[in-house]
Amino acid sequence: MPLYKEIIDDIMHRIQMGQLKEGDMLPTEMELSILFGVSRPTVRTALLKLANEGYITRVKGKGTFITRPKLVQESTSFIESYNQEMREKGLSPKTEVLEFRATRANEIIAEKLKLNKGDKVIKLKRLRFVEPDFEENPVVLTTVHIPYKIAPNLLHYDLENTSLYDVLKQQNIVIQRVERELEIKMLYGKTARLLNAKENSPAHFISSVGYTRDGTPVEYSESFYPADRNKFLIKITR
Repeated sequence: MPLYKEIIDDIMHRIQMGQLKEGDMLPTEMELSILFGVSRPTVRTALLKLANEGYITRVKGKGTFITRPKLVQESTSFIESYNQEMREKGLSPKTEVLEFRATRANEIIAEKLKLNKGDKVIKLKRLRFVEPDFEENPVVLTTVHIPYKIAPNLLHYDLENTSLYDVLKQQNIVIQRVERELEIKMLYGKTARLLNAKENSPAHFISSVGYTRDGTPVEYSESFYPADRNKFLIKITR
């Protein structure tokens, strides 16, 4: 086993056992070099790999600190519910519904869903959490709009404990294709407060339109993923 791997394994073991927690400062490179009986370049390699994985952050002039690794999101690669994606990672998702009601489509929503401005839509706004790593700080704030005419009974469902995609499937609405746009936006005001994020901190912003097999748009969503809690994996095959 490479010497740097022994350092990584030791630090990871201490994190998993709760001996090292978020915000704790690690010993200096020199101290770690003496502790493990290795050269400073070996220590530096171990710390670099831990930093790349999101387990530590190095602050110039202050030291090296334990951080919480970012949650890997694969929603850019697959069409599946948030709950399903998190459970496949061995995590426990939790949802808090903030708003769930019928409303009227504005110009943007009408354009995305090929409706007329003022047409009736269902608005669903939710915070999504992951246990145990993100029990207090949400990993995403999502607002979904669905044409009221295709699922008028949707408002009767408990969407804190039930997948939206599963409910739509029960009503013979299956999303077969999704177009997503990813950009960076700054969080501010109510959005920042809901996500328990710093004002003007960056977030991955994804807007999505979901289509049925015949090309009918049935879902438009806007999601804010705080950049300090999320990173995205994009898979490309040839």
